[in-house]
Amino acid sequence: MATAEAAVAAAGGAVLLYLALVCRLSHHDSSENEGREEEEEEERSWPEMPPATWLEGLTLATRTVLFTCGETIGKWPIGDIAFGIKRQMKLQGSLQHEYAGSDSVQLSGCETLSELTELLRYLNLCLYFSKKPFPAFLEFGGYDQECILLHMPKAMLMKPAFTIVRDANSKCFLLIIRGATTTTDRLTAASGAEVPFHHVILKDGKVEKLVLGHAHCGMLVAARWIAQLAIPCLHEGLSRCPDYEVKVMGHSMGAGIGAILTHILREREEFSSSICFAFAPAACLTWELAESGKGFITSLVNTNDVVPSFSKVSAARIRSEVMAASWRNNVREGMRLNKLFNFVNGHVEKIRSHVASIPAVRVANPNVMVHCNGSSLSEPLIKNTANGTTNGTDALKINGNSAQVCSTYVAPQLETEEINTRQEQETSNGEAAAELPENKLHDTQVASRSRQFYPPGRIIHMVALPDGQTEDDQAFQIYETPRYLYGKIRLAPNMVKDHYMPSYLKTLEVLLDRLSQDCTDKTSPSSVNL
Repeated sequence: MATAEAAVAAAGGAVLLYLALVCRLSHHDSSENEGREEEEEEERSWPEMPPATWLEGLTLATRTVLFTCGETIGKWPIGDIAFGIKRQMKLQGSLQHEYAGSDSVQLSGCETLSELTELLRYLNLCLYFSKKPFPAFLEFGGYDQECILLHMPKAMLMKPAFTIVRDANSKCFLLIIRGATTTTDRLTAASGAEVPFHHVILKDGKVEKLVLGHAHCGMLVAARWIAQLAIPCLHEGLSRCPDYEVKVMGHSMGAGIGAILTHILREREEFSSSICFAFAPAACLTWELAESGKGFITSLVNTNDVVPSFSKVSAARIRSEVMAASWRNNVREGMRLNKLFNFVNGHVEKIRSHVASIPAVRVANPNVMVHCNGSSLSEPLIKNTANGTTNGTDALKINGNSAQVCSTYVAPQLETEEINTRQEQETSNGEAAAELPENKLHDTQVASRSRQFYPPGRIIHMVALPDGQTEDDQAFQIYETPRYLYGKIRLAPNMVKDHYMPSYLKTLEVLLDRLSQDCTDKTSPSSVNL
């Protein structure tokens, strides 16, 4: 058995290597056709459903690896990765105060305490489902085998692990999606190309608005796959318990998938009340789609967590800042004299030369028709929609049990331009670009052409502000923050550590203790007499 598995693994590795070499050789056949090949690679559509065969899986995995390499070592010099980020981090200092600015609303009181208590329980459920054996998850939640509606424990490429349980205490069906814990999960998260996605907003069973935009490819495909399995199961559960609600939740990649899945579920009238709790959500939706979920998606962000702000556009922007920093010229000569640095940098350059470059995604041509085949709609809900429902929408066609939206999508002004205005960064970005040579302006061009992803729904952020005489003294407060704050990466020493669930739990428990004390003080007899 072990020999057979080893043989299969070796064969898969050989095919993966072959595909990578084919991509490299075809890319370097002739400099004359290089531009045309890049355009064809860029225009080639990403999959709408998970791979059905092992060959499709290997092809998609290879393309994802090449895409990731093109966005990382293909663009970032080893010196910037090794020294630039750390230097930039020291220069800028702590930026937590930006989340507590005038556009943010501080949350307090017993209502906030009740909301955070509910979030703490659901976060613990996500932790047990992701990190503990399934029986331990059932024991923690107080569930038995009859409470399990569906359980998919094994994750595959664009097929994450998830479960659906019936929670009698809260009278709801909980759909919990696991985050990125395996290699296939990480490949799903790395498939970050922007693909078209739309959301139909219903009111009283009728179409009120159609929201167009783009979504994270891997998470969108995973959400559609879960919807196919979960909808029949939830339909049967709601037929037995009509007073129950549907709540979707997850952490990191699972949170992004859950948010997109909730958009899909709410397009069916029976699931129009579904809500989502997204913990440490990945940036997965463009501005309009992310805004459309404010009424049913709650995203919780912890202090310096970098994941909700991380996207191609924000990464290109931070790279431009690192490249334009004043330290670069002073340190460059010292790095060149370092033998270890030269050794590592030489190998990275070799790898970069062997990886087919992935071109930056350009804004869609306004005259190109965007065909949304296989819409997330599963019922003919769109019948008579007014012409002014959504700008750029020409026709809504219904065919059988599926809805196909065919629209002439006029690309709006990039969200990144609006966000740069709100962040008052035009001057600094212009100065940074002026300091760069022409061959270093690639990232700025990417930021102007690509589509910016944001965390979904309503965002509440647990902020650590200085409190006391030393830097280690911090007071945690919670704010409802505007979305534009997450169009920029804020570097911090603990920006990765703060992303994990134990860190979220620790911060949330500290906040709950403080809010509980505040509520107790307000309701105590002494405070009433005063």
